[in-house]
Amino acid sequence: MSINLEGILRNYKGKKINIFNDENGKIMSDKEARKVIAELQAKGHKLMSCNPEKCIGFDPFGGGCPGHEVEE
Repeated sequence: MSINLEGILRNYKGKKINIFNDENGKIMSDKEARKVIAELQAKGHKLMSCNPEKCIGFDPFGGGCPGHEVEE
């Protein structure tokens, strides 16, 4: 799964983005989340992986997940 960066900003306009965790598992503040999104967009990213450590080969520039087997 992935998140469309432009879409999340549009859908959370006037609302707090409080759905992302930092590297320690703590929920990011709205300001922190928007900063991360802005940084990714500045690099040209259109998508963000919902589970980056499990999606090898994720294409943040629009391709998303290339498809792979998932171990349960």
